Amino acid sequence: MKILEYPWHQAHLFRMASCMPDVEFTVARIRLPEWNRAQRPVPDNVGFVDEYDLHQHDYDMAILHLDQWCDRMNLRALPYRFIKQITKEIPQVIIMHGTPDSKHNRQAILRLMDGLPVVCNSQQAAREWDGGENLKDRFGRPQFVPIIHGYVDDFYNYGPEKRHDAITICSGGDLSYEYHGLPLVQRLKRDTGLLWYGPRGDRQWKSNYHEYRDLLASTSVYFSPTRRAPMPGSRTEAMLSGACIVSVPGNDFENYIESGVNGYIVSTYDEAVRILNKLAAKPALAYAVGQRGRLTALAAFNPARYAADWKQMMERVYL
Repeated sequence: MKILEYPWHQAHLFRMASCMPDVEFTVARIRLPEWNRAQRPVPDNVGFVDEYDLHQHDYDMAILHLDQWCDRMNLRALPYRFIKQITKEIPQVIIMHGTPDSKHNRQAILRLMDGLPVVCNSQQAAREWDGGENLKDRFGRPQFVPIIHGYVDDFYNYGPEKRHDAITICSGGDLSYEYHGLPLVQRLKRDTGLLWYGPRGDRQWKSNYHEYRDLLASTSVYFSPTRRAPMPGSRTEAMLSGACIVSVPGNDFENYIESGVNGYIVSTYDEAVRILNKLAAKPALAYAVGQRGRLTALAAFNPARYAADWKQMMERVYL
């Protein structure tokens, strides 16, 4: 199987390519950077093609990318529109990387999707984009299909003597301020020892892949503040690194966490403060819960299941 991609969510493509080494991915050079090699290494099955050398029939299918902001940011939608047009004679699949903001936003994005099959990163996201309408793609099949991410386990897992601090990795600008949970992080920093990695945070972002994995494996507690992002990768990567996860609910995470056993799900601000401060005072507890969470992540987000889900989707659109 040969798949044409374009630069969008590098960590997502890295996961896909790592879990499906028998699939050949080609990234069209239509957006910069084509690949940040410090952030993730280029898998052996990922190549690149200049836009002027791009011939759609060299590929079995094309993957297109959207998020909920593509309806109001024309530049953000340009790569999608370009690749959608020049690959219209081969099978196309959309990956939707977010959840709808409003009814108006959902309708605008549905028009962009144009009846193509869509993969969502959580079951909740698939339900929200469908809106209870049982929408069908242009081939008469359910349009929105959830595929929960999977990982080849190349994350570090340090012992308790090397772990410290509660951290969050939270990015976003004015448009995604609420979506990524920045107001909650700002409040928690006043009442807990939470450290914030990200453009608006108080700690420098770790762009090097080794340093990033070292940070996660050195972390005692990882806090995830977003109810809207469908299964954020950094939370799962922290889980695979043995950090104790404390997360707000939403987008399927309740399917994987038994609160107090292999992580914590907090529904109120006071509960978040109480749990974060409790874990800071009891690092042995945080370590034990984090290690149970890691075992859960290894089982739930395994590469074989992820690859099988994607290959089923590929066969669906290709055959």
